Amino acid sequence: MTTTESKRSTFRQRYEQADDGLRFQDLTYTGNFVGMEPVTDGIKGDKMLRERAKSQVLERVSKDDVLRGQFTIDELNDLNNYLAWNIWDVLVMRATEGVSGMIPRQEYEILAFMHEFYRWPELLRMTTDEAGGPQAVMDIGASARREIGTKVNAVHDWCIGAVGFGMGRCGLLALEAIGPDDYIEESNEILKFMQRILWGKRQDGYILNSQDRYRCRIHEDDFLATLTAQVEPLEPGSPKHAAFTQFNAAAELLSFLDHYDCRLGLGDTGPYELPDGNLLILRDLFVNEEVFHWSDVCDDAGLPHVYSLAIVIDPEKMSLAEIRVNDISTTFTRPKNYIDAIVGGAVFSREKWNTPMGQVANIPIDDLADHLERVRTATFKLYSKTARMCRRDLIWNGQYVYYVDMILPHMRLAGSYEKACRDYDLWEIDQRVANYYYDITKRGFAQETVPSKIFSGAGYLPFSDNADRRRSKYRWL
Repeated sequence: MTTTESKRSTFRQRYEQADDGLRFQDLTYTGNFVGMEPVTDGIKGDKMLRERAKSQVLERVSKDDVLRGQFTIDELNDLNNYLAWNIWDVLVMRATEGVSGMIPRQEYEILAFMHEFYRWPELLRMTTDEAGGPQAVMDIGASARREIGTKVNAVHDWCIGAVGFGMGRCGLLALEAIGPDDYIEESNEILKFMQRILWGKRQDGYILNSQDRYRCRIHEDDFLATLTAQVEPLEPGSPKHAAFTQFNAAAELLSFLDHYDCRLGLGDTGPYELPDGNLLILRDLFVNEEVFHWSDVCDDAGLPHVYSLAIVIDPEKMSLAEIRVNDISTTFTRPKNYIDAIVGGAVFSREKWNTPMGQVANIPIDDLADHLERVRTATFKLYSKTARMCRRDLIWNGQYVYYVDMILPHMRLAGSYEKACRDYDLWEIDQRVANYYYDITKRGFAQETVPSKIFSGAGYLPFSDNADRRRSKYRWL
């Protein structure tokens, strides 16, 4: 083999049925599979979970399956096992995440997990009704196929099931606040909403990117063509390339900070293979979420709701071996650094979450300097504002980011957000969760129990085989 041949990209092999993908890290997963071969990350891990499933819920499912009112117990357990692995799979890749160190993230996360599990079932049931039923929920998912700058994206949709059901239920089990067979009906409500949104968006029978070898190719071809027509060529090492990548980094940092150091502020889709063999990643960076009171500094800086970037990567330039757009909307590659392989780009601005697509503006890369300065100004002011907040405010603000924002985009499109605030006390704290604020500091619960139970997969207890799917919050004491 010649030197030139040895450097060619091999990423397309990952899409062959027999291929098991690469290992992105050396850890393995056990979860509920004690005594069995540990599960790996990536494509091989997905295959192993499907082989161990008792139902067909992890395969391509039909529209009728999605419209069906409830999952069976086997389906619930297969989803529980898969989501637990999927959570582990995406979280072990999160080491590169930008964390400010100012925000008590572990504490706000666990409170939000439990708050979601308690409150989301009735909120999602009401949202389904307000939207017009299960088909209308699927249509909300489908709306993302012809939009950029929308929070109806992989991470928000994934969070409904993985975070609201999976981590929320697991946290309450670890706290011994509920038992394994409690809240079955509510669990079904959460997972059905997630399935309907994601099926409507993908429309290929799958619901998660990991089921499709980490591809999130949701946009329709003619819509993509309108975006790629506006891509500007970028020569690595050129001033224009530097301006594009610097803006991406700065806007990404602000999107994290505005969302309290989490990935709800970022959303990637792709990879889309272009006619010339290059790959397109579409990236949304939500730098100004109006529903958060601390976003006033972003508004004062004149920032839009979201910047959307079209990023064109030359796979041959980096000898790409695998690319993953995972279920928290983040792109990972092997080799890791794809910055020098970016050969084209475009930047778009969407002023508000509901700005019509026809009014989304293209920003020439030569004009990015002004926007970069606005982003940096807002970032500095937001750091300053955050530094003056007390620990309790930081924790409750963070839990609102999770608890509200994870389902906010779906409520907005269903027209149920105002009703949720007015009739369902969306922004109130459930008294049980308010009490847990004190419990999570005891015995190292947030720092020790949560990682050992939730992030490892060890705490996702199955439902009993003979459990009653109608069983709600009541249980024998």
